[in-house]
Amino acid sequence: MMKIGVAEIAPLTFRALTLPFAGIGLLGIALAQRQSIRVPRALWRPLGWLSLFNIAGWNGFVMFGVQHLPAGRSAILGYTMPLWATLCAVIVAGERLTVRRVVGLALGMAGMLVLIGDEMHLLGGALFGVAMILIAALSWGLGTALLRRWPMPMSPVALTGWMIVLGWIPMALLAPVFDPTPLPTELARLSWRGWSALAYNILPGGLLANWAWFTLARSLPVSLSSLLSLPIPVAGVFAGMAFLGERPGPSEWVALVFVVTALFVVMFHRGAAPQPAR
Repeated sequence: MMKIGVAEIAPLTFRALTLPFAGIGLLGIALAQRQSIRVPRALWRPLGWLSLFNIAGWNGFVMFGVQHLPAGRSAILGYTMPLWATLCAVIVAGERLTVRRVVGLALGMAGMLVLIGDEMHLLGGALFGVAMILIAALSWGLGTALLRRWPMPMSPVALTGWMIVLGWIPMALLAPVFDPTPLPTELARLSWRGWSALAYNILPGGLLANWAWFTLARSLPVSLSSLLSLPIPVAGVFAGMAFLGERPGPSEWVALVFVVTALFVVMFHRGAAPQPAR
């Protein structure tokens, strides 16, 4: 759906149109559930950093990447995020770098190198797209690790809503710089597919998915919550085939196997039990 959207509207404009509705919607849900949306003064700074990495960094860079790459390839690269989250957890949270994690990171890097090597013969767009999505995945991984390091005494719904609203601000400010076309003109030329992409990224892709992800990221260990992202690159490849007519080549399938295997090796722990949500 991102690929469909950026085919008709500039990347940052697309995100600037979708994120505020998702964020305000989540804050409205929190109020409807009689949850406080007040942010204590001491939490504004960590909330700002979490918003920068989890929302602005991820959403901003990934939109430019998707614009230049097939959806399936974008999904494989983007959902190397759990590998980056694992590495960031070692650096910023002091988690132990086990043999299992080293093997998983090596497999994940191998998968990325397969795709990057496939693009090296091209100059410009494709390689630029790879770089944008890897930066986005690294930003999201760092944000996920920080979310576990910095306990935020707020409800998951309110926390997610505020992160989205704050993360939207830099994209709204930068969108006119990268897209000087007036917004009414952008909206007037959208097809039904473009409007569908906007609606999807506001409701299921924005409001519901962000709430679900950050609820899991707060209440479960990084390794366990990230394990739940295993099916996403697979779904991205097959969705690209079904809805966009993409035909992945051997490099995509090889990279997909490497990345999914890497995630499984890093995240799966036999007998591991989830920590209770706070």
